[in-house]
Amino acid sequence: MIHRAKSTINLKALRHNLEIARSHANKRKVVAVIKANAYGHGLVPVAEALQAADIFGVTDIDEADQLNASGCDKAILILQGIIERSDIARIARHGHQLVIHNLEHLSWLEEELDKINFAKPLSFWLKMNSGMGRLGIMPADFVSAYRSLQSKPWCHEVILMTHLANANLRDSALNQQQLDTFDAISALIPDAATSIPASSALLAGFGKRSTWIRPGIMLYGSSPFAFPNEQSRRESFGLQAVMTLQARLISIQNCKAGDNVGYCSQFICPRDMRIGIVSIGYADGYPSNAPNGTPVIINNKRTVTTGRVSMDMLAIDLSPAPDARIGDSVTLWGEELSLDEIAEHTGILSYNLTCSIASRVTREYQN
Repeated sequence: MIHRAKSTINLKALRHNLEIARSHANKRKVVAVIKANAYGHGLVPVAEALQAADIFGVTDIDEADQLNASGCDKAILILQGIIERSDIARIARHGHQLVIHNLEHLSWLEEELDKINFAKPLSFWLKMNSGMGRLGIMPADFVSAYRSLQSKPWCHEVILMTHLANANLRDSALNQQQLDTFDAISALIPDAATSIPASSALLAGFGKRSTWIRPGIMLYGSSPFAFPNEQSRRESFGLQAVMTLQARLISIQNCKAGDNVGYCSQFICPRDMRIGIVSIGYADGYPSNAPNGTPVIINNKRTVTTGRVSMDMLAIDLSPAPDARIGDSVTLWGEELSLDEIAEHTGILSYNLTCSIASRVTREYQN
């Protein structure tokens, strides 16, 4: 039962979505991206559910330490690389794999790892800035950086990687430009494993010759493509919703035409209406900018929000659900109401929505 607000995580759906990723992988290995507290779904429970992945991808050494403390013995890839020099000893101690995305970190590694005795050499993922303009070594420096890294006694393997900026925009010319740049440089290192596709690139079919894939948002049942494109919604790929966000109906107001609902008179009743007050707001992670008309579900009836979202509450139109009573459950998103549709209404990425769920929202896990 919901007390005030609850996020239910369907671990069976999570495992199903991993299998969907594998079906697109074509025997390639899978990095299950569980960074940022598994996109707000809970780092450790998600890791336990995704044991079929080949390796876990996390943001930094602190997230890796959380997994180690839970007893996780699967290989872990540190996606954001080195934040400060002291990370290097911690990474080496546990034998984690590490993304290298700038030349200065190569110098840090040489200085720090030469001082450390550890059981076996480490694996590195060398990231190229092929056009994303965010992290990565420039193509002109990439081969020399690879050779420098591979020559070290503490280096076991170097995997070449890049990230596509516009993979969710299938017709963007930048996609092919990035692929061509990466292919041209990686051809000079023919024996190295490679990794290109994250969720959108994987589902769009980019980077098919790479050795590794890195699914993230699709694992959590969200399509990386724009919601208005019906052929690219989650159901078209067979993805299942992992998170269901629900709250309680705590009050019902009988409002008259012309009555104000909520702060700043964002909604004025156009007619006599029953307005329901729901026990969730922006302090719980529901988007504060959700406009009038953002969909919700109550008693299997679809209705919409009315008025500005408050810290702990929001208002909904009960006209489509005349049987609604105080204490009823309201679904903000889930299997019956796509997270991606809420993202479209609010202008907030689905990634952002799930990552923003506050710790005070009860989390319940279903197998």
